[in-house]
Amino acid sequence: MGNLYQVFEESGLQYSDHTALTFNQNHVSYSTLIDAAGRLATGLQRLGLQKGERIAVMLPNIPHYPMAFLACLKLGIVLVPVPVASMSPEIHILLEDSEVSGILFWEGYRDKVVEAVRDLEHCKHMLVLGERAGPNETRVNYLMETSEPSAENVEVDDDWTAVVMYTAGTTGTAKGAELSHGNIRSSVEILASFLKIGPDDSVPAILPFSQALGQTLVMGTFLKVGARLVLHPYFDAGGWIRILEQERCTCFIGVPAMFQEILEISGEKSTFFQSVRLCLSSGDSLKQEVLELFESRFKTAVLEGYGLTEACSLVTLNSTNRERKAGSIGLTLPGIDLKIVDESGEEIRAGQIGEILVRGPNVMKGYLNRPAATEKTLRDGWLHTGDLALLHEDGYAAVVVRKKAVIIKSGFSVYPREVEKFIAGHPGVSDVAVVGLPDKIYGEEIYACVIPRNGEDITEKEIIEYARERIAAYKCPKKVHFCETLPRGPNGRIQRERVKNLLMNVYRKH
Repeated sequence: MGNLYQVFEESGLQYSDHTALTFNQNHVSYSTLIDAAGRLATGLQRLGLQKGERIAVMLPNIPHYPMAFLACLKLGIVLVPVPVASMSPEIHILLEDSEVSGILFWEGYRDKVVEAVRDLEHCKHMLVLGERAGPNETRVNYLMETSEPSAENVEVDDDWTAVVMYTAGTTGTAKGAELSHGNIRSSVEILASFLKIGPDDSVPAILPFSQALGQTLVMGTFLKVGARLVLHPYFDAGGWIRILEQERCTCFIGVPAMFQEILEISGEKSTFFQSVRLCLSSGDSLKQEVLELFESRFKTAVLEGYGLTEACSLVTLNSTNRERKAGSIGLTLPGIDLKIVDESGEEIRAGQIGEILVRGPNVMKGYLNRPAATEKTLRDGWLHTGDLALLHEDGYAAVVVRKKAVIIKSGFSVYPREVEKFIAGHPGVSDVAVVGLPDKIYGEEIYACVIPRNGEDITEKEIIEYARERIAAYKCPKKVHFCETLPRGPNGRIQRERVKNLLMNVYRKH
């Protein structure tokens, strides 16, 4: 099939006059989007960037993100998304590991980007989106204004890497999942067909494009069929329900915390979702009471699905055309295989719990520069997800636990070891354990248990501020409890369930 860009280019030709993007009540047509992407691609070529090089992109959900995405696809350049909440140490890790040739970023992130690229000799190109270019920076808009959309589509095969999307691991070390042109194309085509997305649809682009759901399920799927993306740089429940009503959006895709917040802010008013025909929740399980209240108030069904970065996006989904089971992740999407196995690799029977394995054209090539991790995760043609699920008699499955030590906060995956690594860098910290505790709004909230170094007088505020300077705000602990010892097993590993029980007892009293 070749270059994925051609899929979006065909949409641009077929739906040239349709609105592709709405941002701040301004509309960008498909022809304008394709033209802008072409100009940016030419500009990147003028800078000497070539097929196979990697470019980091650190932008919120604004029109220049899909423009950059398409420009990179067109040239066979590999895009490396950087979450906008990332702090300098996190950005540095991603840029160093992926050996990017440059980074395209919004000027509001300049300070932390400049700090992150220091001493990274391979990161030669600093492309800033803004009115002013700093030292050794090139303005993106100037690059586009002075270029023609003349760059030709570079030939690549289905297996050519399109995106390296980072997902932190249980060791606290980020791993870049290599998603190919073929991976993303197959996922987009499966989702568009199953959800019956068409050119008359529109969706608020709430989920960050720097994550798999936002990139593939929202941006990729809707642009593939000539539908409209309503953009806004951040999630604000009050703002979004006004946008939904004003823009007459037909679809709403979010994570459980967003559904909860919308319920709380909307009160008894139910007109916000009058135009919406499809609601979809993913990233974590939606509480049954939230699901029922949302559907009752807004008179629209909410579908739940299961997916992961390594599979581009969703691999299972409920459907309004068949029975939905509370708490279930639904059935496998067409073209994707899923099985649940025990520790010996044998498929389990109904009523048992096992690990979810996924196979399909949407499954990643592997982890960038990590052959051992790739070999462990991709075995015998199957992606070993590390997630455990209960299999029901009717074939439906429900995720019961993330086998990997992961906290799901507002749909974001937070790995305790990553947070622990940064907090442990504080000179007053001897040891630390990070866990997630249930939270009514976010699903889970982050708590830390810290052992101070001998003679050190440190405070909760000091630890939280130290963390906020180094990692994204959503990864920082809400509370810090100081203790003398941490429960560890014979192998020296932290016994997180015991830490959870300790903290639940502590904060239940408050």
